[in-house]
Amino acid sequence: MPNNFGDKNNSRIDLLRQREAAVRAAIAAEKVRQQKRRDKDVAREAAVIGEALVRHAGQSADFGLMLKQVLGTAELRESDRAFLALKGWL
Repeated sequence: MPNNFGDKNNSRIDLLRQREAAVRAAIAAEKVRQQKRRDKDVAREAAVIGEALVRHAGQSADFGLMLKQVLGTAELRESDRAFLALKGWL
């Protein structure tokens, strides 16, 4: 007489493994979503701060000079340095 008890246990284990895989996939997707949100927030922060600094530099010659000095000594990619030079910041 065949015993189906082992088949039930195996199907339960398979079901649990499927659930585990689904949970792991959901966790991975959530980590990606959170990282994208952090990256977007960092970019927005830089844009907001940068815009405020540029605006204030346009209103204050002393601050504009200070900002140019900071940019002149900042670690920048060569392409960014060339761009800022074209715009009169360096």
